[in-house]
Amino acid sequence: MKKKTMIMVFCTVLILAISVCAVAGPVPDTGQTKCYDDLGNEITCPQPGKPFYGQDANYTINPLSYTKLDAQGNDLPDSATSWTMMRDNLTGLIWEVKTADGSVHDKDNTYTWYDSNPETNGGDAGTPGDGTDTEDFINALNSANFGGYSGWRMPTREELRSIVGYGKHNPAIDTEYFPNSNTVPCRYWSSATHARSTLNAWYIYYYYGDDNYYDKSYSSYVRAVRGGQQCWSFDKLVINGDDTVTDTTTGLMWQQETASEMTWEAALS
Repeated sequence: MKKKTMIMVFCTVLILAISVCAVAGPVPDTGQTKCYDDLGNEITCPQPGKPFYGQDANYTINPLSYTKLDAQGNDLPDSATSWTMMRDNLTGLIWEVKTADGSVHDKDNTYTWYDSNPETNGGDAGTPGDGTDTEDFINALNSANFGGYSGWRMPTREELRSIVGYGKHNPAIDTEYFPNSNTVPCRYWSSATHARSTLNAWYIYYYYGDDNYYDKSYSSYVRAVRGGQQCWSFDKLVINGDDTVTDTTTGLMWQQETASEMTWEAALS
């Protein structure tokens, strides 16, 4: 997340207890390095006080940092040409690296969304298959003790978003560590059910890096993850008394009130 003007809306609701388990800690940099005007034209990144200063590429905070891992989970040098997993050094998450070898890790494998656990499936289990649903995939990795661990799981939407490279597209990901040839620029399932329409689950679309939701019966791609998961709750928000709110999990400070509608250029200033 960049150090820039932010707008956040706090709605008045009755909350008994709400928590979300996701990556908690520093928000990785987006990887955006180009600047634009309000017509979409690329421009030289402006200096402070100039029009359009304050956009994403003006800041590099928590730059992306990854480590390649071998099949036993050991660190490899950046120069390694073959690796099995990848550690995000900011979030601590360990990601599966896809292959093109026809195995359970093959980049072309797709799965329907299925979670038989009523405590985590959001009210709808999804569409089971015979080795072709997301639960089968995760169970296969854990049964094989992939990388020496059995804690592999479906990533949350926030976790999937944390490895998006917003300065790229097709695919929108760091291709040095997630090889371009082994990352399909398409939909990757998250573990999150859509709250209003539980027949659907959220995904990240790695062509551009945006997210949306789709029917759980649709076969899509999956990248497994392990580690790093913590539960966030509204208890982590601290009202500072100066019209700001701090999220203690990320360290981000938010504007408490909603600003008036304005152009992007005005918002940046």
